[in-house]
Amino acid sequence: MNASIAVVPVGSGDPLSDPSLARDLTQRFLVWDAFVAGHRRVDVHPLVLPPDLHEAAVSAAEEVVRVVGGAAARAHDDPAERARYGFDEDVLRLAAASYAAGDRSSLMRVDLLLDTSGRWQACEINADCPGGHNEALGLPRLARAAGFLSGRDPTHVVERLVARLRVLADGGAVALLHATGYAEDLQVCALIARELENAGTRAILAPPTAPRLRDGDLCIRGEPVRALYRYFPTEWMSGQRNVGDLVRAIETQRVRTLTSPAHIFAQSKLAFARAWEASQPPSIPETHALLDIERRELVEDRAGWVVKRAMGRVGDEVFVGTLFGELEWGPIVDQSRALATEGEAWIAQRFIPQSPVPTPWGDRLVTLGVYVAEGHFAGYFARLSPHSHVSHDALCVPVFAAARVP
Repeated sequence: MNASIAVVPVGSGDPLSDPSLARDLTQRFLVWDAFVAGHRRVDVHPLVLPPDLHEAAVSAAEEVVRVVGGAAARAHDDPAERARYGFDEDVLRLAAASYAAGDRSSLMRVDLLLDTSGRWQACEINADCPGGHNEALGLPRLARAAGFLSGRDPTHVVERLVARLRVLADGGAVALLHATGYAEDLQVCALIARELENAGTRAILAPPTAPRLRDGDLCIRGEPVRALYRYFPTEWMSGQRNVGDLVRAIETQRVRTLTSPAHIFAQSKLAFARAWEASQPPSIPETHALLDIERRELVEDRAGWVVKRAMGRVGDEVFVGTLFGELEWGPIVDQSRALATEGEAWIAQRFIPQSPVPTPWGDRLVTLGVYVAEGHFAGYFARLSPHSHVSHDALCVPVFAAARVP
């Protein structure tokens, strides 16, 4: 166990049992999905990173964005490389338009795991539309209100995002596109919209199908918008009737986007494989396109591999060998390989044995989400789980960096 990193209890009880803190969680920070399956999904007992681990996490995340981004960018100029990713025509049109127009603003989140040697290893990157903004903004402030006075809050992702959107909008309105059927998506966009309005920028919440061209401008309900914040995956936009309008508005630089669809290749976990194959960077575990690994090796070394669909999100279609029995694992490998044979992108990644972290709920494994805005560190989003697979029901806690002792 790494004794230098821990989730530190605040007080002697449950801070969120305080009605004022619980009210702030939902009303001030708009965390409307604080419970999943009857269990709380967020808490304010903070994960405290010692200085060396904080600095190492920042360095690793920025390196992963640079290396994976570099590998992914090859797809823009190389048709054969582009074909590996298996994206359809609408996704490729959006990506090409943004890339050609220099529309390349980015907000990414790198997921880091603390291995048993005490090093951070990146298991994936969310380069298209990472979430967690409400928790990243609210949980550190609620921890302070609950009485946690130590350390430094290094997270400023919402402030950075709002400032960048205002620059992209250049005095115009910002459209925030989200899936209207999901409250957890709305809460992210509602928070950013409020912060934009407080800073003096017009914000419009809308579904991704709403923007249309009118007299050369991209408009929503007749109102021109100059920047698009897209909390909606690029690949989900395929088939929308307004894709052509979005492409033309981007090409003519009538609108700027964040995160740019140009980064969709980096969103694919296949970019991890391409980056590892090119240079084997130290912060990325061995990763390959699934069909590049023999079936026999995957099946016989079940504990050594994780199989993932390249465009899976929120932990979906991630199969950790150690969490399955021998009789289950073979069919999972075969089904995944069959889909890959049909053209869907899948990867095989070396399993990362993790160092457990002490918490008020017992030892847990941490997935440290590190936000990287325009290539630079912007804060944290940490999730705890009892096993090596993180999904929406993981426990989210605030992150503080301990002061370096002179």
